[in-house]
Amino acid sequence: MRPWQLAVLWIALFVTAVASGIDLLYYLSYLVLFVGVAMWIVSRQTLDGLAVKRQIGQAYAHLGDTIELRYELQNTHRFGKLWLEIFEESNWPEHLPGRVLSIAGQRDRKWKVLVRALRRGRFQLGPIVLRSGDPFGLFATEMRIHTPALILVYPKVLPLLHWQLPGSQLEGGVLTGQRSLQATSMVMGIREYRPGDAYKSIHWRSSARHRTLQVKEFELDRTADLWIYLDLDRHWHRGEGETATIERAVTVVASVVAKALREHRNVGLITSGLRPDVLQPDRGTKQSGKLMQYLAEIQAGGDLSIAETLIETTPRLRRGSSCLIVTPSLDRQWVRPAGTLREAAIATQAVIIGPPSSSDDRDRARRHAIVGELAIAGIPAAYLSVDSRIEDLFREAAVA
Repeated sequence: MRPWQLAVLWIALFVTAVASGIDLLYYLSYLVLFVGVAMWIVSRQTLDGLAVKRQIGQAYAHLGDTIELRYELQNTHRFGKLWLEIFEESNWPEHLPGRVLSIAGQRDRKWKVLVRALRRGRFQLGPIVLRSGDPFGLFATEMRIHTPALILVYPKVLPLLHWQLPGSQLEGGVLTGQRSLQATSMVMGIREYRPGDAYKSIHWRSSARHRTLQVKEFELDRTADLWIYLDLDRHWHRGEGETATIERAVTVVASVVAKALREHRNVGLITSGLRPDVLQPDRGTKQSGKLMQYLAEIQAGGDLSIAETLIETTPRLRRGSSCLIVTPSLDRQWVRPAGTLREAAIATQAVIIGPPSSSDDRDRARRHAIVGELAIAGIPAAYLSVDSRIEDLFREAAVA
């Protein structure tokens, strides 16, 4: 029964009792009024003394992982709560399961919820909503507990068993003039110690001479740089979900990043689409987190082609670097700039992402033409169809 229905019932009983003078109707109207007031007072107290805490098993996960959410409900009131509905609002891809329960006075309840990461991105959890009311369901109460939390879902990382890191075409270490947070074999100079610097980087002789702590600054070895080009031009991306070209392209890039960083290579990323975004190459866990966070949120968009991006950013790549181009584009215009990289002593590879649906004869002819031109330019290329496994990239080249 709704509150307005209870009010209409009481008015009808009271008016009828006054008109007829029947004592029973007076008693019933008083009873209805008493129940309404009592239930309103009870409903105001149903959420008193309640507190909810939420803990997340991990702040980030990879696509397909299971995330554990742990909840704890505390009731500091001496009276128990007959029924409570608890759920959480968020922008998670699917509805987070809630719970309906009761709790005794001065007790706590704990439970956990397992959710699967179905889409990469940045997701905000909270607030937690508590709903309750009186036993008759006349009056409802609601309380929102603002406990915001952030979950990052990184792209899926798969083992690339057959793909090999492109080797450098230059012998020896060649300096880039770029400072690195990671220790390398190249020392660029010294500077004053700052909080957070590694103690192993302290140069004790210089510290004694300057009478203040001095640390070594290292320089990147450009022969170890791996640049990855990711094409985000919306004109060529197709499909939705896991079979979409953008999702498979991001998975390829994330898998390459993970393997290259495990092998202590400097990895940088350049994307096309809206504009050529450039993430400078570096190595270590900081670079891994930086690249994975970037890959977690990017989407296909914009009209800047991979050919224009290659032409604009080629001067950033120095001789001796390596390059991997990941694109669904069947436009032959990007093959020539890729060949220019090869001519500049930059070891270049390409991965062509196939559409989620079967292509027609015209698209197959364009793809074969691009693969042929890449082979003439000396650029190894792999085609990733919708039925192919990412783990098998460059398998044919490895067998050969």
